[in-house]
Amino acid sequence: MSVEQLFSQRLQHFEEIERQQKRSFDIISNLRLLVFIAGVAALVLVSYLRTPLQALYVGLPFLLIFFYFVYRHRQVEIRLTKAQTMVKINEQYLDRIHGQWIEFADQGQEFARFDHPYSNDLDIFGPKSLFQWLSTVQTFLGRQQLYQHLAHPSKEIDAILIRQKAVKELAGRLDFCQGLECRGLITSEAGRDPGELIAYAQTSPHIGKFIKSIRWLPLCTAVSLALYFLQMISLQIPVILLMLQSLIVLFTYKSTGAPLRWVYSFQKSLQSYRSMLELIEQEPWEDPYLSSLHAELFEKNESAHKAMQQLERISGSIDMNRSMFYLIINIGLLWDIQCAVRLAAWKSRYGSRVGRWLEIVGTMEAFCSLAVVAHIHPDWTYPEIEDQGQRISAQGLGHPLLHPEKCVHNDIDIENYSCIVTGSNMSGKSTWLRSIGINLVLAYAGSPVCAEKFVCSVMDIYTSMEIRDDLIEGVSTFYAELKRINMILEHSRRDKPMIYLIDEIFRGTNSLDRITGAQVVLRQLSQNGAIGLISTHDFELCDLEKELWAKFKNFHFQEHYVNGGIEFDYKLRPGRCSTSNARYLMKMVGIDIS
Repeated sequence: MSVEQLFSQRLQHFEEIERQQKRSFDIISNLRLLVFIAGVAALVLVSYLRTPLQALYVGLPFLLIFFYFVYRHRQVEIRLTKAQTMVKINEQYLDRIHGQWIEFADQGQEFARFDHPYSNDLDIFGPKSLFQWLSTVQTFLGRQQLYQHLAHPSKEIDAILIRQKAVKELAGRLDFCQGLECRGLITSEAGRDPGELIAYAQTSPHIGKFIKSIRWLPLCTAVSLALYFLQMISLQIPVILLMLQSLIVLFTYKSTGAPLRWVYSFQKSLQSYRSMLELIEQEPWEDPYLSSLHAELFEKNESAHKAMQQLERISGSIDMNRSMFYLIINIGLLWDIQCAVRLAAWKSRYGSRVGRWLEIVGTMEAFCSLAVVAHIHPDWTYPEIEDQGQRISAQGLGHPLLHPEKCVHNDIDIENYSCIVTGSNMSGKSTWLRSIGINLVLAYAGSPVCAEKFVCSVMDIYTSMEIRDDLIEGVSTFYAELKRINMILEHSRRDKPMIYLIDEIFRGTNSLDRITGAQVVLRQLSQNGAIGLISTHDFELCDLEKELWAKFKNFHFQEHYVNGGIEFDYKLRPGRCSTSNARYLMKMVGIDIS
């Protein structure tokens, strides 16, 4: 079965569940309405013909049946929402397969930075980016974790292999990955930053002995009312106690009510985290790292999701302040104080662990996103990571964001030398540089890469490809490129393994200065021990292969002319390019150069 068939079947499965739940939803809605109408009619009829007590006996069964249908309606609504969400998720997987993912709303635009060593040039974040293609994260911490894996991954080889093994296991757990995404999608506030909640949970609970003791005052008031009705005490005693409770509510409203309402504001986020933690806890993990994360969710037979469920219930109790009877309930039961005491007890017991629990959810989400690559491209390979030297060797390497029908694959084998890539316009030079860079990003993140075989050492990636001027800062395109190239040179002096990817260096100046400057830069990078690829139209740079034959090698792309038209095969060949097509392209778009 092909991957497309797999996700098409899953889509059909959840669409059928959606139809079934929609029918049940409509049926129960109609039954609930009928019961309500019948109950009202029966009450009216009996009220005219019988006593009010008999009307109550008739109305009570209708009321119970009505509430039963309300409950059933809510349960069906939950299942319907889940089915609809799973339909959306599998549609997006098919969109990835069909190359229609560029309309996905989550582009990770907030992570796009022009000053990052490579993320802007390699389209890691923003429109038509790697993040947009593979991201299934829904929580704030999940987004942060995925950002770290793609932009600032730990380059320790052990850390890379840990991520890779985790992704391998999740690649075989499609139901879990989609289930985790579904639980995050269902709640609209899953993406809210939980930093304030975590900080609040970790602060020491400040509930004095006085507050803890007066929480029992409503019980005393209730006993006094009972004794009054038994004519054992006067009415003054329960009245005095109620007045005392009113004063307590008045003087403690700000100190207890404000924190409670703030916690309540996270209620929907709590629902998401509780649900996602429950799913993670239910899964039996084989990978050692995932198993260790799983173990952190349990302590003394208490699970994280049950602890979050308790906090969710406390938050639900706080919801009482939205009721029209809130003032009566708060005075009668000291409701805010009851909730504050419960919340303080919860903080004392679980507060120090909340941050780690939510972080684990984010870690799982990020790994699930990286596993998306394996879900839709099971034929892609996991890279072999070497901890020494500067090497990248790949067979059948392609750009992961291109549709398979359009993607052309090439081989590469670079070890301690750099490549000068020439070729006419539109021949594939820039795409080739991006293919190498973005696959290295995937490799270091722990994901499969778009290749038949891929071996690389651990290197820092630096690029200079999409240079922009800055009108506000008064920085021209050429000066911006100079700053970028200087950043690459400075890093090469740090004696750390690195790979540079430079597209058409110094294009913003005249050919003489461009060639001279490029030769100086490449010699310095070579002397500093860096390897990389540089694309250029300046054939003079190809002479570096003769001058420094052990440090530079020439490769090129070329075009073909068939029946007066231009064609590209996007295949990488050794040596320098011998053709150009600028004049032909000018004519093709209507520019007269005769």
